[in-house]
Order: sequence, then structure tokens, then C-alpha cells
Amino acid sequence: MGGTKIRPIELINRLREETFRLLSIPSHRDCSQINEYLIDRLSFISFDKQPVGKRNLYNIHSITPEKPILINTHVDTVPPITMKNPFNPVEKDGKIYGRGAADTKGLIAALIIALEDFKKNFPDKEIPVSVAFTVDEEQNSALGSERLVQLLDGIESVLVLEPTYGRICTRQMGAYEFVMKITVPSCHGAEFENFKNPSKEAFRIIQKIEKNLKRPVNIIKFHSGWEHYAVPEKAELLCEFKLFEDEKIESIEKSLLTLISTESIPVKIEPEDYEEFLSFKKGNLFKYISQAYKEFLEKKPEEGIMSSWTDASNFHRAGKECVVFGFGNLSDCHTDREHISLDELFSNYIVIYRLLTILSQP
Repeated sequence: MGGTKIRPIELINRLREETFRLLSIPSHRDCSQINEYLIDRLSFISFDKQPVGKRNLYNIHSITPEKPILINTHVDTVPPITMKNPFNPVEKDGKIYGRGAADTKGLIAALIIALEDFKKNFPDKEIPVSVAFTVDEEQNSALGSERLVQLLDGIESVLVLEPTYGRICTRQMGAYEFVMKITVPSCHGAEFENFKNPSKEAFRIIQKIEKNLKRPVNIIKFHSGWEHYAVPEKAELLCEFKLFEDEKIESIEKSLLTLISTESIPVKIEPEDYEEFLSFKKGNLFKYISQAYKEFLEKKPEEGIMSSWTDASNFHRAGKECVVFGFGNLSDCHTDREHISLDELFSNYIVIYRLLTILSQP
């Protein structure tokens, strides 16, 4: 690689150590510690800070129009939730466990080592990409990428590092999130069979929505009942379902309103959040990362659809080419099973490093 041969075991050890260091820094509330670590760790890159106007959070970035491809990822994670010892990472069977292992600190580790090796192997060349680490991605506000857009004049393409199972994603699934409220008469608990239970009614209506829209509904939160021996009056649910290509929000909302209008009990559906299916434009970044993937992993990359919202949404709306990419298991993220394997760390490193070398060529 660039004239300097690195034995894989040495590289794996460096990737492991970097991932352990990043996972030991909590960043689900305050991101200043991990940002300061990154500024110090990547001292050969000059970073600026950009406040985002929330809880003293700030992005760090090194952006210039002379480097029109930006590599971006978020540094914040979800809270520990049910994960025990989330900031004391452990390795088991070639997998590193900890909060943010795949989403996205393992990807950050691979980026750090790739940037470091490029600088070492090509001391006379500048890092050929702009780099930015954003905050607040795991919140509904996503202020980090929203603010970063203000600095992207001259940036043409953004590589957003997220766990995509190694698929190169130039499309992103849409989602519709809504609150459903059901109200029915209460009664003494012993007479429950003579009255409608709002929880049972909620599940019935969810099944009705699934059948009509031909897709599953995810129940994010559910609240009903009380400690008293009575059938509760209310049920309130926070739900979501996916939106597919060419579907419009207006059409979906019309279908939901038509469904609940036929109900004999009071049902309210209120939109909470939504985003339509996105298709990002393809440009040089897609070509170069596909080339990097194929050359070093010796197989054609699989294209895919990112199933979750990402910061690419804000960059796409600003007119930038976007690619969402990273080796890692998305389904285990946000759970106590979150991990990244040594193989995934290595693959992430390989693709990023090769991308840097491609972009450094005249």
C-alpha cells in the first residue's frame, strides 16, 4: 500500500485498539470529549468547530472546495439502554462489543487508521478529502448535519459512513411516523367482556392498517392502562411504517384517514415525523468507491437501499451526491448485541484507504 507493506496482524491490532479507545468515550449526551479526542488524534488535519445551538454541541470539520468529496459520520450514539458496561468494550469470537461499535465508532476507527496510513505513506501529499464529524444524528432534530450544510459550498459529494452491511447505498428508505390515540368508555374490571378495551382495539386497527397498506407497522411506544381495577379509557401508540419508491406522503395520509373514518370508536392519527423515499444522484464518488471496493476486495460491490434515516438526507436536499456505506450489522445497533467484527473493521479500512489513494492521483 503506497510502498509500505503493513502486515495484516499489525493493522488488525491498530484497528482493534482504536475501536476500544473510541468505545470507551461516552457520547450519548456530551460529544465534546470524543470531538476533542478526534482533534488531537488527527492532529495532522486542521479542524474547525461549528456550534449547532443545542446543549453546547458542536461539529468538527475540515472542509475546503479544493477537496470536493467529503467523508462524514456522526460521533453521537444512542444511550446504553439495556447494554451492560457499554463503555467497557469487550472482544469475543472476533467481535468487539460496546455502545456505538458499528454505529459508528468502528467506522470512525477505520477512517482514522486509513487517514493516518495515507499521511505516513504519502508524506508529500495532502489528505485528498474534506472530513467532518457531526453530532445530534441519533436525535430527531439532527441539527449537526443540518448546520453542516451551511459550510458545503464547493463540496460536490458526501460519503456518509453508516453500517450498511458493506452495501453501497445510493437510495434511502422513507418512513412515516405517527401517533395513534384511541378513547373508549371505561368500566369496572369485572365487566370487561361487555366493553371495548383500547389496547385490543389498537392492535386491531394496526392490523387493519397493515392489511390495507400491505406492509408491517412498527410499534415504537405503547401506553395504556392503570393500576386500578378498571378497563382503561385510552391507549396511545407511537408507530411507524416504511415508505417505498414513488410513494407520496399525501397519498399515505389520505389512506390512513379513510381507514379510521370507518371506525365506530374515536381514533385520532397525528403525524409525528416522515420522510419520503430518497434516490441520491450518482457521480464521481460512486464511481471511485465502487472502484476501491472492487480492487481491494476483488468482487463487485453490492448496491443497496439504506433502511434507516441518515444525515445523507440533509446533504441530498442541499443538492450533493450522497453515498451511504460501511461494513457493519445495522440490525444489532441500538441493542445490547451491538458489535463490529475485526473482519468488518479491516474491510472498512481497506475501502477507505484505497479511496484516498484513488483521489490523490492527478
